[in-house]
Amino acid sequence: MNTFFEGPEKKIELMLKPGTPSLRALDRTFWSSVVRAAGAQILSEIRSDECTAYLLSESSLFVYDDHLTMITCGRTTLVDAAVKVLERVSKDDVALVIFERKNEHFPEQQPSTFYDDARRLKALFSGRGLCFGDEHAHRVHMFAWSSGAPPEPDDTTLEILMHGLDPERAALFAGAQGNVAVQTGIDRIISGSKIDEHCFTPAGYSMNALAGRTYFTVHVTPEQPVSFASFETNLDFRDNLAEITKRVTDVFRPRSFTMVTFSPTTAPTLKLDGFEVEDHVASTLAGYRVDFRHCFRPPTDPRRPSVIDL
Repeated sequence: MNTFFEGPEKKIELMLKPGTPSLRALDRTFWSSVVRAAGAQILSEIRSDECTAYLLSESSLFVYDDHLTMITCGRTTLVDAAVKVLERVSKDDVALVIFERKNEHFPEQQPSTFYDDARRLKALFSGRGLCFGDEHAHRVHMFAWSSGAPPEPDDTTLEILMHGLDPERAALFAGAQGNVAVQTGIDRIISGSKIDEHCFTPAGYSMNALAGRTYFTVHVTPEQPVSFASFETNLDFRDNLAEITKRVTDVFRPRSFTMVTFSPTTAPTLKLDGFEVEDHVASTLAGYRVDFRHCFRPPTDPRRPSVIDL
């Protein structure tokens, strides 16, 4: 069997209590050591007045004064990066921890499971674990701990995790060069943002974008038959969830996607032409309403293969 790069990602968010020292005061040397602890490296960075966005060899790191979001893929060990951060940041200064892990295509090739990671985090923070979705199909595991402070009213996150990209669209990210965001239409999802992008050899693509406090990130593993792309933003999606989702899915044309939303309030309903909602579950986690949806194209879609040659 061929060896495929593992596109589905792990993510951790750390939020600090008010009045603690700024994370952005820590220099790039420190953040490079954090990224190396996970088994990745920093490729480049862009800045706004409120955020430093590092593009990584395996996904992204966004650093604000009071919180960070780190996303990694492949065989990375993201909890090791969190432990490295806690060498400089006191546990007593942490207000929120959320660790998230999408189910992988090849979990047996991973150096740890979600349960291994959650046990390590639980030794530091007495949090709660949940599994969203079908235990035997698409699912997202989460571990969360909160000091009890309620989330800010506009603190939202939207994740769109796409499987089975249209082969013609996926091919745009294999051996790509130049301004890929413009060539593929990604720039129309995130208009007005400062973009930092990287094309991998022989295939793959990563992009960070900043507009003030708002970040966007896209990561693509185009190889068939396990092609995968992820989109994430902290843009407030509550008034235009369907519009944003359509822009994203129009770029990649996936056979299916998993959507995860974090919001202090109830998330809007989602109706999207061409897709059906197979699974929708919701729960409260660390003060946030978390909605999990898995959506798919109906089986009549002629692109859906019945046999895959490995």
